[in-house]
Amino acid sequence: MVIRKMDETLQKEMEELANNVRDLVLRQPPVPLLGYILAQFHVATMSASAGSEERAAPDGEVIKTFQFALEYIHAVWSGNEPIKLDPSTFDENLAVELMALLSQLAEKTMWYCMASSQTETEFHAKSTWVLIRGHRHQVLEEEFFRFVLAPHDSALRKAYGIGFEDIAGGIQRVTDAFRTGVSSAAVTLADRMEETYAKAEQTGESIEEVLEKLKADDDKIIPEISGLFEDIMFGGVCNLSRHSGLPQPLLEDLCYEPGQNTVFWAEGPFSGTPLRTLPARIKPGIKLNDDYFATDGQFIRDSAYRAIQWGLWKRLPYRDEWLKKQGRIVERAFPDILSSQLDGATVFESVYYRDVNTNGWVETDLLIILEDALFVIEAKAGVMPMQSPATNFPSHQRVIKDLIVKAYQQCKRFLDYLESASEVPLYKLVDGEYEEIACIKKESFRSIFPIGLTVEAFTPFSSMAKENAEIEPILGKYPYVSMSVDDLFVLRRILPTTGELVHYLEVRQQVSGLKGALLFDEVDHLGAYIEKNRFDVDIRDQLAEADQVNWTGFSGVIDRFFERDDWQSDQPPSQPYPPVIDEILRSLDALRPNNWLEFDGVLRDYGQEGRDNIQRYFDKLVPTLAEHSRRRLLVSCEDGEPLQVWLCRNGEQPTPQSVQYQAQIACAVLGVSKIRVLTITYDHPNQINELSCATKSAAAIIQNNYASILDEAKRQLSKM
Repeated sequence: MVIRKMDETLQKEMEELANNVRDLVLRQPPVPLLGYILAQFHVATMSASAGSEERAAPDGEVIKTFQFALEYIHAVWSGNEPIKLDPSTFDENLAVELMALLSQLAEKTMWYCMASSQTETEFHAKSTWVLIRGHRHQVLEEEFFRFVLAPHDSALRKAYGIGFEDIAGGIQRVTDAFRTGVSSAAVTLADRMEETYAKAEQTGESIEEVLEKLKADDDKIIPEISGLFEDIMFGGVCNLSRHSGLPQPLLEDLCYEPGQNTVFWAEGPFSGTPLRTLPARIKPGIKLNDDYFATDGQFIRDSAYRAIQWGLWKRLPYRDEWLKKQGRIVERAFPDILSSQLDGATVFESVYYRDVNTNGWVETDLLIILEDALFVIEAKAGVMPMQSPATNFPSHQRVIKDLIVKAYQQCKRFLDYLESASEVPLYKLVDGEYEEIACIKKESFRSIFPIGLTVEAFTPFSSMAKENAEIEPILGKYPYVSMSVDDLFVLRRILPTTGELVHYLEVRQQVSGLKGALLFDEVDHLGAYIEKNRFDVDIRDQLAEADQVNWTGFSGVIDRFFERDDWQSDQPPSQPYPPVIDEILRSLDALRPNNWLEFDGVLRDYGQEGRDNIQRYFDKLVPTLAEHSRRRLLVSCEDGEPLQVWLCRNGEQPTPQSVQYQAQIACAVLGVSKIRVLTITYDHPNQINELSCATKSAAAIIQNNYASILDEAKRQLSKM
């Protein structure tokens, strides 16, 4: 009863604060207010970077405060007709008061989220809805929109007069304007001023005279300078009409007319508060005077995709065609976006089989077989949840469940089928008939990845999927991973090789099986992998002493890469490997002997100690191949599995009998049942030209040489 009373009190306080915020916003001329808030954000950003050689990000709370303000002025204008005010009437004191009220509103809202939530999942749903924008990298916007809009090119041209490439480029220009527009304008303006002063000094004329001559020579110079001032001081970077190059019909579909949204401020619970659906979740822009503006760059990405979808549906009879094509592109997203990493893989689309429970025909969207790894992918192209978890948590939860849990259930259904027999057939549907296309065995796969793929990132629900009571490791050993098309574009950049991608997914999958291990999104998982490698082991150790662990901030290594001006040409962040391991990994990927992917993973599993040990062994032994035809070493350390390595001159490889004998001795020395054996053949300049990967079992007691193997093992142990 006390908690309910607290909820009601907080709700009333939020609604009162929201009304006060609305009143303050409507007392200000819109464009100057937008410019002021954006300028204050950039001042805070520059202050955070001051005195640092590297570009530093502003404090996370500063970002949230200004994003909150930018979202809210959009909400006010979308739901109310701004009062016609002269720009000169802007009052900075009122703007300062507005920011203070917004800070109070954000704080009250978070208190309400905590007080009203019955579960951890409900709290994350509400707090994410209020304060967290999608954690994505704006430099990748064009790639994303090119990919998702490409199938609709013809419809886009009919509706808007331009195709998917131009639309994607326009959206990238918008996000670039938000990201670097102010700093670019400042640099350009400084250059123009320097040129003007230099000309004045050279000719002895006044600045005014020089400007008049420049204006006479080029009638675009004054509008350019005016535009630069507008970008820096008056929110010009937000002006979609100036910076996007997109046609008016499309801008109309991306932007509200003032007062057009009648829901956010309507009477009822949570009126005007962040716990309703912010208008920017539906249309990211707003028309102010004669131009179209966006108030926050993140909402361009969050909402533009769906706004374009709804715009097309309104302008053309295209709904069914959109859904059909969009479903198809999401199903193909994994192999299409990660085509380089999945080079050589066998891809089966729309695979049919008989459900082991009903015996009816069912479908799996995509199967990918890459060496000894199987990817079972179920794609969902459904819309993001538009109902607030505070006003309609069941609806919000149902949308998430449809997108994440249904994909899990479909992955599980296929793996149950794979488990049902030693070998199972796969079918395709041709003219109403089911034709067998392949047979596969579960035992053929060392790794199996059940993956649910969505268009948009349902952060943090994707990373929290394992906390759902319905989601358990499939067959008791294959945790389910939920990710988005957004995530694939980041993975493609950061994990450019097959081995890196598969090893990351192996580690990521282990974390997906650890309930109570909380990481915000896929980028945090990826950052933890880059910085910690087997971070699943660290988390498992922590969970042995706690019910829940929360890893935050690991996305920083990825964020800093995409913030750099040279990110397209520079090497992405990666784990540090000693030169010799890097060479072996590159050779495994190039030569791809049998079992290469398994051995690639073994080498990547090693922590720094194991990697350094291998480098020391090789530094010592490889030069001796000039005198010896073969050398052998045994790698055994706490942070990885044991590995026996043969180093050979070309043409001097050990016989299969020697490999078997020495492997069984190594098993006896280490007390293990099997060991992996990597044979590396070098040509004359000590470059790798051949690799062999094999796993050997320990000696059986019935072997004729069993006693001699044990004796040799004892001799080697005595020397350790």
